[in-house]
Amino acid sequence: TGGYYLLQNGSKEVATENRAQLSRIVKVERGNLDLTVSANGVVQPIDRVEIKSKASGQIVALTFEEGQTVQKGELLIELDRTTAQNDYEQAKADLAVAESNLKQQENNHRRALELFEKSLISEQERDQANLEKVRAEAQLVKARANLSSADERLRDTRVLSPITGVILSRSVSRGQIISSGTLNVSGGTTLATIADMSEVYVETNVDEVDIGKVQVGQSARVVADAFPDDALNGEVIRISPLGKTQQNVTTFNVIVLVRNIGGRLKAGMSTSVDIEIFKRRNVLLLPTEALKDPRSEQGRALLASLGESQPTGEDSTKKDGIVKSGNLQDPDERRAQFMSMSPDEQQKFREQMRQRIQAMSPEERQRYFDQMRSQGGGFMRGDGGGRRQTQATQNNVARERIVEVNVGGAFVPRIVKVGANNYDVAEILEGVQEGDEVRITSISRAKLASEQFTERMRSMQGMPRVSTDGGGRR
Repeated sequence: TGGYYLLQNGSKEVATENRAQLSRIVKVERGNLDLTVSANGVVQPIDRVEIKSKASGQIVALTFEEGQTVQKGELLIELDRTTAQNDYEQAKADLAVAESNLKQQENNHRRALELFEKSLISEQERDQANLEKVRAEAQLVKARANLSSADERLRDTRVLSPITGVILSRSVSRGQIISSGTLNVSGGTTLATIADMSEVYVETNVDEVDIGKVQVGQSARVVADAFPDDALNGEVIRISPLGKTQQNVTTFNVIVLVRNIGGRLKAGMSTSVDIEIFKRRNVLLLPTEALKDPRSEQGRALLASLGESQPTGEDSTKKDGIVKSGNLQDPDERRAQFMSMSPDEQQKFREQMRQRIQAMSPEERQRYFDQMRSQGGGFMRGDGGGRRQTQATQNNVARERIVEVNVGGAFVPRIVKVGANNYDVAEILEGVQEGDEVRITSISRAKLASEQFTERMRSMQGMPRVSTDGGGRR
């Protein structure tokens, strides 16, 4: 007959999905594989200094503008020096008086000692002369301290740059009266802000989905929006341990250190940052859509066909002295298939393996057990070779995938080991060679939706599904 009826929903869904399947063939190729994490960032200076004056007074000279590069120790602002200069001169004069007074008291003390030895003055007069000498010495120390303080206050009327950098902002003008930053409780007047821009931080926020891939020391490529054709190299130096959540999106602050060659990066500039996660060169590559997880439904189906497509029992083949009975020849395939099974299926699998082993000759059985021991086997005994063996098996399965490879004109399942991937392409470590053809089977979502809609319409109208092979209903 040329037609058929689909009376059950399950059958309709399977048929619809099969019609929506698309297949294409790709070849295993060698190439480079890179993965980067991208984010937006803002340029921030490393050393930002607010400049304030230790002295108060009126600005009489201002030698800088915003954006100007200044050197450490360069004069920026000069205040009115009149009061400070007068205080300095007064302290200098007081010091001269103190020095002269000390010399006089020293002479008086020496004469008093001579007279006391000749019993011409009393002991009290001698002690008084000594006291006057000590008092003169103290006055000299005080005068020297006053002169030093006055000299410092005089020098504080000249504000010098504390670092070599760029003036980010200027907050005062010539003629303005400012307050001291050390004597005023409000903190004094901010004169300017300066920053060293030879190296800068680029502060960026990385999504929590990608933050696990980012590590300190990784290279980064930074491009400023103002200079889209120029890229600067940087390095990740800090990752915040605390995330920030805004509008249900959690991000982590990542700091990238960038050498500001030519000083083109300005504080506050917007940038795009590409953090280099890994680079692979000259490796085997396959699209990730060609890789099937052995623990998935489709992967388990391919594993089942893999087992059925190989000889078993007495018809097993031999190569290099290793018995190939069913799935016994490849330890990775055994692990992948075994870990993808349910507990009941694992028990049934063990029973099947016992029967296959019993069907072997003594020589084949001995070679098989030797092979199992050399490969760390034992997962079929139920003990899994201990906790470490079980964990290692799970780790291996997590890196194993199934592909359909063209062998002699037919596409057969094969287990491959997968390395790094960038979500589109994956590195293949073992299982295929360059030039191998691999089939990719996918489902067209649009076609699937169209087919499902058609099926629903037919069901609502009470119309049976008829095949389109030309036979029609009869």
